[in-house]
Amino acid sequence: MPVKIEARDLSVSFGGVDAIKNISMEIFANKVTAIIGPSGCGKSTLIKSFNRMNDLVSNVKIAGQVLLDGENIYGNNYDVVALRKKVGMIFQKPNPFPKSIYDNVAYGPRIHGVHKKEILDKIVEENLKKAALWHEVSDRLNSSAMDLSGGQQ
Repeated sequence: MPVKIEARDLSVSFGGVDAIKNISMEIFANKVTAIIGPSGCGKSTLIKSFNRMNDLVSNVKIAGQVLLDGENIYGNNYDVVALRKKVGMIFQKPNPFPKSIYDNVAYGPRIHGVHKKEILDKIVEENLKKAALWHEVSDRLNSSAMDLSGGQQ
């Protein structure tokens, strides 16, 4: 049974506070793996480590290795965009990137090669209209998406 994802002595801390410490585990291809534990024990931090979502948080320190198909995803020059195409996440609650509203909506098109501002502007507007949010946020697209209400997120 091939190992798909392997954590080796993985530790993650935020602002000097350990979220997970020295985790080593294997996740096998084509098998269901459950990560269980009490609230606040680091389950989400561990899972976010598998596609480097923790990189987006300020004051994060990551030690150890995470291997995807035997390759260290925290190694130099690892293509994080390609990683996130392979290792996705579905969140229980909305979880915007710590970026602007505009950048959150434009993220998907950007990683798929859309870079022209005019095209991104149109995509952002169209999608915010589809979500019935355009009139609520159109004047603050450069504001942090973290400031949106839970329903807006």
